[in-house]
Amino acid sequence: MTVELAPPTEERLAGAVELVRRWYSRARKSLPFLSSGDDAYPDVWELVVHRLADTGCVAATASEGGALGGFLAAKPLDLAVNQRAALYAHPRSAMVMFGGLGLAAGRENDVLRDLYLRVAERLVAQQRLVHYVQLPADDTVAMAWFRLGFGLEQIRGLMPIKARGRQPRGVEGLTIRRASDGDLGQIGRMAVEAARYHQRAAMFLPQSDAGLLALRTHYAETLQDPHSAAWLAVRRGEEIGMVVLAPALPSPVLPARSVDLIEAYVAPQARGEGISRVLLATALAWAYDHGYRYVTAGWRTASGLAAGHWPSVGFKPVGYRLSRVLQRPGG
Repeated sequence: MTVELAPPTEERLAGAVELVRRWYSRARKSLPFLSSGDDAYPDVWELVVHRLADTGCVAATASEGGALGGFLAAKPLDLAVNQRAALYAHPRSAMVMFGGLGLAAGRENDVLRDLYLRVAERLVAQQRLVHYVQLPADDTVAMAWFRLGFGLEQIRGLMPIKARGRQPRGVEGLTIRRASDGDLGQIGRMAVEAARYHQRAAMFLPQSDAGLLALRTHYAETLQDPHSAAWLAVRRGEEIGMVVLAPALPSPVLPARSVDLIEAYVAPQARGEGISRVLLATALAWAYDHGYRYVTAGWRTASGLAAGHWPSVGFKPVGYRLSRVLQRPGG
């Protein structure tokens, strides 16, 4: 196996794209709700080219006998402390995003090991010691990453939105109302509380005060966007829960007309009463009426709340995010 620490040459780019296309095609056939052949996910050629054009991209290719066996491209991440993403990822890290990995079927372990060895060496030299990987919920490829020391950190789930049918039983004294931009304070407060939960066991995410402060006003534009919506659960004049929906970004693991459940929260004293299901049912009725046919949500695998709740509601895994934290050399 010959590994070159460089992006695919022009003549090999088509081979790299074909590796990704074949992998995504295989993966989608085994993923829930994606086996219908819906080809609305991003054009693979554009996706791969975009990954290779990322500023500071660290890429490598592997070939044997003149045939391309794999390629890997990692994007440096430098997150400002007031970015929402910095609440859930290391501010100076690197990520292999969708379109940044292609492997020949049957040799995933060997090819990925050789590729990552070269790419990781360059990343560590840049003092990027936290590495993330996005991929379809493909356990074969995920296992190849696990053998390199990565762990499953986050799952992206998908669920079809059905026409309004039987609604969950109401909760006594509860009112659900659509949030407006005048409710930014309440939405921001609960978004901060939802984020703070990730500081607890077994997630233990470090979150800066600056990031949490910025989160209070993060959804100002979302509340004004006609393609997005939020709802508040109110009881005895107190806001005790909320959900926020926004159009899902294009992804190889999401069909067209998908909406993203980007925030959800129920106050601790009100949990276990079914408030989350009533909020979600209200939100999804709106989503269906506005042309969305699927809803997606992401959750931490170590979350004591989300990891059990969202699968029980009906979300099925379609995407993984893996992570590896390295010890500083000499540390």
